[in-house]
Amino acid sequence: MPSTTEPKNATKLTILVVEDNEMNREILVDLLSDDYNVLEADNGLTGLAAMEAHADELSVILLDVYMPECNGFEFLERKRRDPRYDSLPVIVMTASSTVTDEIRCLQLGASDFISKPYNTEVMKNRIQSIIRLRSASSMLHRLERDKLTGLFSKEFFFEGVKAELAAHLGEPYDIVVSDVEHFRRVIDRYGEERCDAFLATLAERITKALPDMILGGRIDYDVFAFLIRHQDGDWTASLDAVAEDGLIGASVKYGIMTGIDPHLPVSTLCDRAGMALNKIRGQYNARVAWYNEDLLKNQLRDHIIVEGMQDAISRHEFQVYYQPKHDVRKNRIGGAEALVRWTHPVLGFISPGIFIPLFERNGFITSLDRYIMEEVCIELKRCREEGLPTVPISVNLSRMNFDNPKLADEIAAMADKYGVDHNLLHIELTESAAGDDPKSVAALLKQMHDAGFVIELDDFGSGYSALASLFTLSLDVMKMDMSIIRHAAQASNYSLARYAIMLAECMKLKTVAEGVETVDQASALKVLGCDYIQGNYYSKPLPREEFEKYLVEGPRNATAI
Repeated sequence: MPSTTEPKNATKLTILVVEDNEMNREILVDLLSDDYNVLEADNGLTGLAAMEAHADELSVILLDVYMPECNGFEFLERKRRDPRYDSLPVIVMTASSTVTDEIRCLQLGASDFISKPYNTEVMKNRIQSIIRLRSASSMLHRLERDKLTGLFSKEFFFEGVKAELAAHLGEPYDIVVSDVEHFRRVIDRYGEERCDAFLATLAERITKALPDMILGGRIDYDVFAFLIRHQDGDWTASLDAVAEDGLIGASVKYGIMTGIDPHLPVSTLCDRAGMALNKIRGQYNARVAWYNEDLLKNQLRDHIIVEGMQDAISRHEFQVYYQPKHDVRKNRIGGAEALVRWTHPVLGFISPGIFIPLFERNGFITSLDRYIMEEVCIELKRCREEGLPTVPISVNLSRMNFDNPKLADEIAAMADKYGVDHNLLHIELTESAAGDDPKSVAALLKQMHDAGFVIELDDFGSGYSALASLFTLSLDVMKMDMSIIRHAAQASNYSLARYAIMLAECMKLKTVAEGVETVDQASALKVLGCDYIQGNYYSKPLPREEFEKYLVEGPRNATAI
């Protein structure tokens, strides 16, 4: 693992820089070595090893997001699993400006963000602020009363709640947890002195707004918890004005745990209220969330999913299914879309609607996409070698893949490894993904298009950026979102589908209609000039063996239109 050559200075605090780009590491060492001892790691795995070896001396970790072997999301996930590193702050360094990346990092425990290229003063102030916050948080644990807010310290609050519940067994209580969203950014804007005054006023106002409040505690720097007597109905209107009337522009969220079990640890009760609060982070209009058992079940399920995701690839638990695309003009199969299915050894079948968003949040989606791409290449090779009809197969790529500047080269290398003609491998991206960072996405799509891959725009008509996407991206195929087909069928009006097909024809794009369920829908789309139809009318998604049979025999349960 790379490390600085400067002898360690015992009077300096220590920082770990986890960055795969050597030039970026050198820049950071040069910026920070006058004030800190700087340790270096050239990828996430060596960073984890360095964190374990130097945990007691580290003050903060600077972490790059997109690295080989172990990216920043996986680093945060592994760190979060080990309670030894709970209090060790991580500042994420990224050139990405997407809100989804920031939300994902925050959900995994990141403390703050620094944008590339680096601004020296901003970076140093952020690091100093995080270190002060950590120090302040540590001090709170040693006080009975928090001097700033007048609330109990974390330990004394927990003890007070425990005693109250034990003294009044059978009486119902609620736990309320409050948190200030993006508070470290608020500090950057307004300064610590003004933010401390804000916290003091906030604690006072919440205390007054809560009905039958018994105890209040400051359990983290900007996180408060309160024990109140149980309230029936939705009483939360009293919280509406807490953060208004002259307070700085900060969003305060609340999580509420009702009907609490007095035999559970108080920390668990607060965690569950916090679990509810986490569900509304980033939602502008959401202020209050209530805990229910489904949240706990879902959290346990998500934990099991994340714990087993890497092994699931090595054990081939992820299965690729293929949904045929019917060539309307030739009345035969004209292609297929690769879809992933997962039967977990403990949880059984898991809907892609559950595990794919989870993988998109923690960054594992790029590994899954790569796995599916390779399985498709293997299938195309198998069909060729066994003399089966060979049709193009499309693979969905998550937005995160387009942060990899070598994406086009890697896909080409994989196709060439299995001798797959590039025009048999279609790349699908969603309309929303194309709109996140249009310039970089457009550049990568052009590289893939120039290399002979076919580009499909998925979910056309589901958002607002579609027209811009058609004119700025290197596209070959437009896939109409199934909502267009459903709306047309319900209203017996295919005008929107007709306009989409006409637009595609003007742009010289082929069209695919997905979600087609009935002969009437298929017939109407044929009349309108749609090129391909995908949906259960012709075939549901098929496992490999059934798909290969379909290649030979074609659809059985649908009348030719």
